[in-house]
Amino acid sequence: MAMEANKYGLNFSYQTFCDYLPRITGASSSPANAPLIKRILGCYPNSTIYGVGSHSALLSISGSLCVKVSYKPGGEHIIHEQEIFRQLESIPCSSISHALYCAPDLIFMELYKNGTLHERLSSTKAPRPVLQWMQQLSEAVACLEALGYAHGELSPRNIMFTEDDNLRLVDFDHSLKLGEDLEVGDYPLYTAQFGGTFGILGSIFWYMVRGTELWAGVQGLDLVDRLIARTCPDMDLEDPVNRISRDCWTGRFDFCGRARSLHPPAGVFEGS
Repeated sequence: MAMEANKYGLNFSYQTFCDYLPRITGASSSPANAPLIKRILGCYPNSTIYGVGSHSALLSISGSLCVKVSYKPGGEHIIHEQEIFRQLESIPCSSISHALYCAPDLIFMELYKNGTLHERLSSTKAPRPVLQWMQQLSEAVACLEALGYAHGELSPRNIMFTEDDNLRLVDFDHSLKLGEDLEVGDYPLYTAQFGGTFGILGSIFWYMVRGTELWAGVQGLDLVDRLIARTCPDMDLEDPVNRISRDCWTGRFDFCGRARSLHPPAGVFEGS
């Protein structure tokens, strides 16, 4: 029986991947140096390359299973991520992706079929349980912090959704010890300049609720100045979700307590 095609993801063939990879890695990585990718694609009929990053590729190998493959044998990023997954076993959190099996240069994981936050908000599927997502993301971030780590690359592309619309935080190869400088991030909304992890959460919550990114349309030095100054947009602070975003940007957010305390009226955050 043929595997159902993925609605989301790149779904690249191996040849398309070979053409694409040098463009995102500055020619520093070559598929020839990662023969596991071609071997895995050959072993699993109808498998595709679901996602491509700077250090690894995510291969969809069945309707519910994927495998992350390092470009570089013994690559430090996938070894680091495997260690994060090992530690996460001691603090189970349903809002975080977990490894099903790890082997040298490989991590087998569940494949999340509702795509990334970008893709979910672009779809017409309703309702959108935004308050649930806010709580789940807060719990995922708090779980990492309990281990002494920050995600390191917290952004809409690393937030995915299950078929039943539950949030999963993914991609921990850039996780870092609390207090260390961030190495990467989507400039500028999802980097440490805007209030660290708290500020990033506020920007993501804003995007979840409104479907547009914070300060959309503002560019250049004007945008940089607003972020450095942690300037909050004008909003109705009688709205509890707006207050949560404001508290994130000003560094006063209690990860789980505030989200759990909200009990919105029927229909709130359930629009298309």
